[in-house]
Amino acid sequence: MAKTRRWIWLLTLALLVVGTVSGGIWYADKNNSLTEAVVVYPEPESLSEFTLTDTHHQPFTKQSLQGHWSLLFVGYTYCPDICPTTLSDLARIYPELTAITEQVQVIFISADPKRDTPERLKEYTGYFNSNFIAVTADHEALMPAVQQLGLIYGVYERDSDHYLIDHSAAIALVNPKGELHATFRPSFDEQSEMPLVDGPELVSNFSRIVAQWKP
Repeated sequence: MAKTRRWIWLLTLALLVVGTVSGGIWYADKNNSLTEAVVVYPEPESLSEFTLTDTHHQPFTKQSLQGHWSLLFVGYTYCPDICPTTLSDLARIYPELTAITEQVQVIFISADPKRDTPERLKEYTGYFNSNFIAVTADHEALMPAVQQLGLIYGVYERDSDHYLIDHSAAIALVNPKGELHATFRPSFDEQSEMPLVDGPELVSNFSRIVAQWKP
């Protein structure tokens, strides 16, 4: 699975590059002290309308992103490694993020609507931080919503009750206008080959992005 996850992450990066070739330029803004761990769009990308469902069985839409700096991550509750590690890291740095701006929100997008009920998602994300938001939807609605964020997932062995899901490990950043503003890219742990976003580096880059943003 490690090699497959590495392939999924590399494909996600490739899609970012292809998408910017056809629609714009992406860059790591070294002139403003941003690191190569973040991709910032010089022209934030507008998002199409979408409808997901949150842990209160309420619609989560494009409008739910308005007025917030939203960090969105795709995964599933049965994930054995990347998801719990990433959510633990996000919970650890959450006080630092909210110190930068109270408008921040963390959103866990489940790619497993078959098993991840709203109740299960609420319990799962609540374990890491009760402020975290969890959403999902059937794949027909979920896949385009995830893809426009520059993220990706793939479900295998759908006929089994014990299947795994490969998914990207990047974290998308949507600005308070509801536009895709940046992507925090993971790096690989040399021993496990597990892609993870570096928490302290994310905080540093996020702080600079927020300070530089002009609504």
